[in-house]
Amino acid sequence: MNKLLDRFDPFMFVVGILSIFVAVISLRNPLATFSAVVVIAAITAILSGIYKLTVLRNALENSGWVVFNAVIDIVIGILMLFNGKFGILFVAISFAIMFLMDSVISLWLSNVIKLVNEKYFMVDVILSVIGIILGVLLLIYPAFSILSIYYLVGLFFMITGIGAIIHSI
Repeated sequence: MNKLLDRFDPFMFVVGILSIFVAVISLRNPLATFSAVVVIAAITAILSGIYKLTVLRNALENSGWVVFNAVIDIVIGILMLFNGKFGILFVAISFAIMFLMDSVISLWLSNVIKLVNEKYFMVDVILSVIGIILGVLLLIYPAFSILSIYYLVGLFFMITGIGAIIHSI
C-alpha cells in the first residue's frame, strides 16, 4: 500500500491539471458556468431516471423503490430544465452537499496519507477543513451558493486539482 501511494501517479496528476484548467475557465465565464451546471445536472437526473426505469427495474425482483426513485429523478430533471428558480436552488443545495461530502471523505482518507508522508497529510487536512467549512456555510446560506456558484465551482475544482497534484507527486 505504501509503495502504491509513495510513487508518482500520472493519472492523478492529469486529473489535477484538468481540474485547475476547469477552475480557471469557470472563474472567467460565470454566466456560462452556472447555466451549464444547471443544464448538465438536469440532463443527468433525467438520464439517471430513464436508466433506472429501463435497466435496473428489470434486473430487480422488487423494484418499487427503484421506480419511485427513477420517477423522482425524471421529475426533478424536468423541473430543473423548465423552472429556472427550482434549477438554481436545487443545484445550489446539491453542490453544497457534494462539496461537504467530498471534503469529509478527503479528511477521512487523509489518515492513509499520514502513513506515507506527514507533510501531505497536513495539506490534506487543511484543504479538507476549508472544504467542510465552505460546505456547511453553503448549506446554511443557499442564497450565497446561488449568487456565487460559479466561484464555488472554480474553487471546488481548484482545491480538487491542487489535492490531486499533491497526491500524484
